[in-house]
Amino acid sequence: MHACCCDTDLFDDAVAGPQPLDRESLVLLVNDKTAECRKEKDQSLCTNYFSDDGRFVRLMHEDGAKREGVWFVDDSDRLCILWSGRIKPLCFLLYEQADGSYTMIKKGKHISTLLDSVDGNPKGL
Repeated sequence: MHACCCDTDLFDDAVAGPQPLDRESLVLLVNDKTAECRKEKDQSLCTNYFSDDGRFVRLMHEDGAKREGVWFVDDSDRLCILWSGRIKPLCFLLYEQADGSYTMIKKGKHISTLLDSVDGNPKGL
């Protein structure tokens, strides 16, 4: 006997496992937002700005190194960054975590984490 209060959506998600963000969710998450981030390989911290016209800027906290490029969402619902001077973008699936952060997964490997974000570009990146 099934209880009337059973949330089948929760059950379906548990069976299917975590799902990456879709195109609309990705755009809402980053468009015209400044996001704090952590690179997982060395735990270094950074700030990313995703402009509403597709410009992308990353500032590393430790040494102040700035890198620029463009961001977009590809046909596979991946958040992609094409660094200036490069011809191949880096593309990530993003998964929301219980703490409100987002893991950035490339080819099955956790590369980076978006920790939190604010509207606009308050740091002038």
